[in-house]
This record gives sequence, C-alpha cells and structure tokens, in this order.
Amino acid sequence: MLASTFRVLPVLALLVAPLLAGAEPEAKPSPEEVLRRIDDRMSFQSDYRGTVRLRELRKDGTENLIELEVYRRDTTRDLLIYVTKPRHLAGGGYLRMGRNLWEYEPSTGQWQRTTQRGNIISTVSCEEDFDRSRLAENYDAKDEGEDVVKGVTFRKLHLTAKEGAQPSYLQLRIWVDPSFNIVKRVGYAPSGRVLRTDIIRSYQSVKDPIAGKVVYPYKEVLEVEEASGSQFTVRYDNVTLQPLSPNMFTKTWLEGRFR
Repeated sequence: MLASTFRVLPVLALLVAPLLAGAEPEAKPSPEEVLRRIDDRMSFQSDYRGTVRLRELRKDGTENLIELEVYRRDTTRDLLIYVTKPRHLAGGGYLRMGRNLWEYEPSTGQWQRTTQRGNIISTVSCEEDFDRSRLAENYDAKDEGEDVVKGVTFRKLHLTAKEGAQPSYLQLRIWVDPSFNIVKRVGYAPSGRVLRTDIIRSYQSVKDPIAGKVVYPYKEVLEVEEASGSQFTVRYDNVTLQPLSPNMFTKTWLEGRFR
C-alpha cells in the first residue's frame, strides 16, 4: 500500500498546489482538530440537492453507468437517494428515517431496512458517501507523520471508530493537505484488510446562503474496491443549497416518483 501511496501523491501535489498559494503558516493542529476542520470545511446549514453519476469499470472491461438524485437536510439528519438511471433500476431509492436506512424496490413496492455499511445499489458506495462529513464525531485519530511530495506536505492520520459509533469503516487512514482537504482515504475491515481506496480528485466551492460561507463538498472521487478490483468514478454534479420541502423525506414521496 505504501508504494501505491507514493505513486498517487505526486499527482495530488499538482492538484492541490493552486489551493495552497498564499496559505499562511500556522501551528500544527492536533489530529482531533484536523478532523474538526475537515468536517467544518465540508459542512453546510442549507438543504442539499445534487446529481451523483457513478461510472463503474470492472476488471473484465464491463462498464456500468448509474445516476442518482440526492437530497439532504443535515439539521434533521434527513437523507433521500432516488435512482434515475439505468432504466431497470430507475424508481428505486433509499430513505433515512431517524437512524434507520430503508431501501425501496419499485417493482414490488416493498421497503426493506438496510444498514449504514450496506452498499448502495450494489456498488462500493455506502450511505456515508452521500452524507455530511462526521469524522470528528465518529473517530479517534492518531498521527502517522507526513509525506512531502513536490513541496506539498500531506498529513497522514489513522482513525479508529469511537465506542458506540457505527461508521462504514471501523478503521480509516487518510492523507490531508495543508488546506484540510482529504486527498486519499483507505477503509479497512476489523482484521486490517483493505476494503476500499479513494482518491479525491477534486472539490467544488459552493456558497451556503444560510451560513454565509463557502463550503467544499466533493466534485469527483475515484473509488477502488480491493476485492473485485472494480473502479468507480463518482461525480457530484448540479449541487444547489436551497430549502427543500419536508414532504420529500417520506416514503410516500419516493413511491410517488415511480407512478
């Protein structure tokens, strides 16, 4: 894994260099403070709506394209995912009510409870990929030093789930640039086996009208599933931060989209 890390860091150094121009040096924050700053940088108070496009490329060359509409209200932890493509999956979706996540199958009209760690529509993606960043809430962090590539220093942290927390991965390892952007993330099984590696290729800047600040949600992420070797390019498009109707976060609303 170390070798692969150093293969991607030169590319990441070039990607983040413009973001670092003019950055002021400051005291090194604690690992816990790094997590809080990452969360704050990606979090907003307004409701969220966006289109997510997943392109799956399997080792045998098979390619699949999936498109989702994602709606979020972080103040109440509401989350709704509506599948629009491909045609045979369209109309399905996921709805989080409280801390429970439900999957809707439109061909039968049935709802089935699933878990936070379950894969979304048989991809490597899970609920957390579409949710607010909760690193500081879910993990304890330990410093693992720094990797310096082409003059850019990447902070390396090992995260372990806090007692009682139920994140998708009980262990994570992340590489963070000086502007508190995660540039690489590796998720592990409890045994320490690598399950998934993410390369965050880009972020997008969006003005949060309620908080009055610019936030930086993901724009494009490359997700690699270790077991199958499948790669998913995930693009977060058409992001808008504006009020959504509370009626959207209901089973009735999602069922009505398919009729």
